[in-house]
Amino acid sequence: MKWKGIKIKELAKQKKITLQKLATIVGVSRQTVNDWINGQIPKGNHLLSLCNIFAVKPDSFFVDTTSDYLKVPVHRTRRGAKITSEMQESAILLLRGYSNLFRNYNKSDILPVIKSHEGSLDDAINIANKLRSMSGVTGKNPISYQHTFKLAVSLGINLIFRYFPTEIKSYAFCTKIHDHRIVFVNNSTNIIDLIFPLLHEFIHAVRNDDEFYTEYEIEEENFCDRVANFIQFPRSYVEMVYGAIKGLKPAYQVNMLKGYGESNSHSLHGIVKSIKIFYPSFNLNVGGADTNLKKRFLTIGDILFLRNNPREYVQRLNSYSSNFLNVLYEQINHITDRKLAFLLGIESVLDAKDIKSEIKHQHLE
Repeated sequence: MKWKGIKIKELAKQKKITLQKLATIVGVSRQTVNDWINGQIPKGNHLLSLCNIFAVKPDSFFVDTTSDYLKVPVHRTRRGAKITSEMQESAILLLRGYSNLFRNYNKSDILPVIKSHEGSLDDAINIANKLRSMSGVTGKNPISYQHTFKLAVSLGINLIFRYFPTEIKSYAFCTKIHDHRIVFVNNSTNIIDLIFPLLHEFIHAVRNDDEFYTEYEIEEENFCDRVANFIQFPRSYVEMVYGAIKGLKPAYQVNMLKGYGESNSHSLHGIVKSIKIFYPSFNLNVGGADTNLKKRFLTIGDILFLRNNPREYVQRLNSYSSNFLNVLYEQINHITDRKLAFLLGIESVLDAKDIKSEIKHQHLE
């Protein structure tokens, strides 16, 4: 068992207790609490005090060391849903199913890492421009989901598409399994809702690679948001859209934004948020219009399983997640049909035997 000091910080946040107040209640210094969070195991009486304060058992602060190869960061949930222990346990259970696959896959490529010491607006724009270039998107166009998937390949990220368990209330989340960069994608996500959260998770996956985040850090979240915004919507596009709608009545603004959103496959909330970065006084309610716009687009699962054709499915998977498909291909002869169905999340959709044949066939072409 391994001491998980960061749990103190998580529980304190849930209980809305500052670390200074916690130190006072337990009868130790603030520095001592920091030492516990950073890896020092408290003495028995102090551990019991922590358990009493947070109403948990001592083993809540320890983890099975066999899970060290799995890292599940606490990132954004869907519609502000609470991050619960059930959600994290469900994610860990899901990840364990991929452990052997990535443990047995050795890849020595040098992968890009994003490091930023300023965190300024210009810094975020510069990083976003570099990543846009890596995605292949050109000009002032908003990034498409196809270019978003291409960026994942360039960043050495394995995209894994599957329907999430009900406990995991998110569009996507990034993790590491045996040091491989992985982003799980919820197949039930509408394609125009998916681009921004994917970009956000990509930044987490490659930023400060030696310090993979395992808790919610508001400054880190805000910076990743900002970079993701500028990858999806370059400033030139934001200025063009704002220039076209400023001064119009709200109803006309919404209608024009719907046209931009439909033509460029992006949500209305996203472009409004980007406009507000440069024009903070700009306010526009696009909730209903955004909901109606989404009805014109498919979920990523609908796109992947269109016509439920094995060949087309593998072709799309190769286009969207060639990194992950390569991992599967290298070990395909050692993966049972049942295991393959789990790894791809296709148990009730496609026949794994057909998919295995297609993976082999298409890699030989």
